[in-house]
Amino acid sequence: MKSPRNVLSIVLLLSVVVQAAACTVPFPLPFSRQESQPVKPPGNSQLTNTFPASYAALSLVTEEARTFNRVELSLETDGIYANPFDPAEADWWVTFTAPSGKETSVPAFWYQDFDRETLQPVGKPGWRVRFTPGEPGDWSAEASFNDAEVDTIPVHFTVSTDPAARGFIRIHPENSRYFAFSDGSLFFPVGVNMAWSVDDVLIDYERWLNRLSENGGNAIRLWMASWSFGIEWKDTGLGDYSKRMDRAYLLDEVFKMSEERGIYIMLALLNHGAFNTRVNPEWDSNPYNIALGGPLKSPEEFAVDPLARQYFQRRLRYIAARWGYSTHLWSFEWWNEVNWTPLGDELLEPWIHEMTSALRAYDPYEHLVSNSVAYGATTLWAMPEMSFSQIHDYTARDPVETFGSSYRQTREAGPGKPVVMGELGYSWVGENYPFNVDGIQLHNGLWAAPFSGYAGTAMYWWWDNYIDPLNLWYQYRGIARFLEGENLAQLEPGRAGVSPKAATALTLQNSQKALVWVSSNAYTAEAAQTTYEWAVKSKQNVEGWHYLPPTLKNLMLTVTGLADGVYHVFWFDPVTGEWGGGESISSVNQTIKLALPPLQGDLALKIAP
Repeated sequence: MKSPRNVLSIVLLLSVVVQAAACTVPFPLPFSRQESQPVKPPGNSQLTNTFPASYAALSLVTEEARTFNRVELSLETDGIYANPFDPAEADWWVTFTAPSGKETSVPAFWYQDFDRETLQPVGKPGWRVRFTPGEPGDWSAEASFNDAEVDTIPVHFTVSTDPAARGFIRIHPENSRYFAFSDGSLFFPVGVNMAWSVDDVLIDYERWLNRLSENGGNAIRLWMASWSFGIEWKDTGLGDYSKRMDRAYLLDEVFKMSEERGIYIMLALLNHGAFNTRVNPEWDSNPYNIALGGPLKSPEEFAVDPLARQYFQRRLRYIAARWGYSTHLWSFEWWNEVNWTPLGDELLEPWIHEMTSALRAYDPYEHLVSNSVAYGATTLWAMPEMSFSQIHDYTARDPVETFGSSYRQTREAGPGKPVVMGELGYSWVGENYPFNVDGIQLHNGLWAAPFSGYAGTAMYWWWDNYIDPLNLWYQYRGIARFLEGENLAQLEPGRAGVSPKAATALTLQNSQKALVWVSSNAYTAEAAQTTYEWAVKSKQNVEGWHYLPPTLKNLMLTVTGLADGVYHVFWFDPVTGEWGGGESISSVNQTIKLALPPLQGDLALKIAP
């Protein structure tokens, strides 16, 4: 989707102390005045202010260690490095040994703390290590530096069991259409995009995350874009992220807030504009550009140039070291809408193969990975490195009408993998239309996606200038409550019959249970637009206008495939998220016929023994 009109309002910092004997390195001027930095090749042997380490000592930062929760350590050393982000200079690793004897190694990362209110640096920078233990009991951790001989002081700690922890997100072991946690329980993302903030970042995210979680949402999608959480851009040059440690701190805080609220993050690593000269172009400000001292004459060289690939692998190392610990990191997304860039599948396939291999070396937790496109399909989804497929939809067509076919097309391109509707909007240019104040496209996307086979709800795009200002967060409450406690991995999507054909009924069912969503064919954003435009043309008063679809009466629902027997029907209002009354009904010849109450928008029901 499009980049914001305004650059992220973050006050860059004045100075940062580099760990060295009375040696300081100035922090950058605000990036609007920052000169681009020349590129240093990896492993520059001409550096004069690097001092090799003779010892390393680890100490616990975390007060209480629990299974599937972050354990953080600080690493103290006398080594001094001109660029602590360059593993050719500073390649610190820490090996954790479990009670079972299993060893897991993760890279250390360079860290600067900040004051949450002022975003001014606090204390000196130094080395940190983040790790997530999967076993209770007594653990040990020991640092190492490449193959160099370094005196190390290991640390020992005890991990207790967190009974609420469910582990990392995987593909569901029983149904590859869905996600699951390490313990096998279903993860069904009910989510929205929260790609960036262009205002007060932490205040915005705290408000958005609160409102999403209070209404049952559990997933968001973030971008590491240049104006948001990106750690490498023209103000940094390539391979040295010290001038964007404030951005990394902000992302730390968003992870922390998400973890506290039970929200899981899809982290987009690259946005299309950064390597584009046509659609949301940022190439002129990209440090990989040869005009700024980078190695590339054109964006497509990013996938094949050896130096560019080394620099990006360095960035991957830092990202995995700092945020890979989190069980709330749902997945990495290589590219947002990569088909807006000049990098075709033939260039990206070997690049993704190489980068996934590099990521796995730094990410022992094997987080899921994906890629998104703006339109159509891609052969990349069939790659074994791709965990799931992701598509976006700004066609303005009703999700009830289109989601079934788009799901089948995408599932065919990525056989046996979950499909996520990663972005949805009625329009790609904005959403603040007077006919759209009730969020019908948002609502129908939330409901149509799970009933069409998707692995989660559709993730709407316009979070900051549409959903939040109009307080449409309540739309998430209905689908979250309706699906609460349901193991969708045991159900299959389908259709039920409605007579007369003025509404559409979608089902998730097996032979013992059916979840049913019935939506009026007139309950669409397109119908709302047509009705509003007619009202304006006929000079009606449209102040405070809301769309009211015609009320449908005498509808009959037919659900097939349920074993013969007596069932209970439980009615549900998708908008308010409230359960209504119930009744009993029998399935005869594997068929249930049920009279529907008057229908103006939509309704849902559960049919269970």
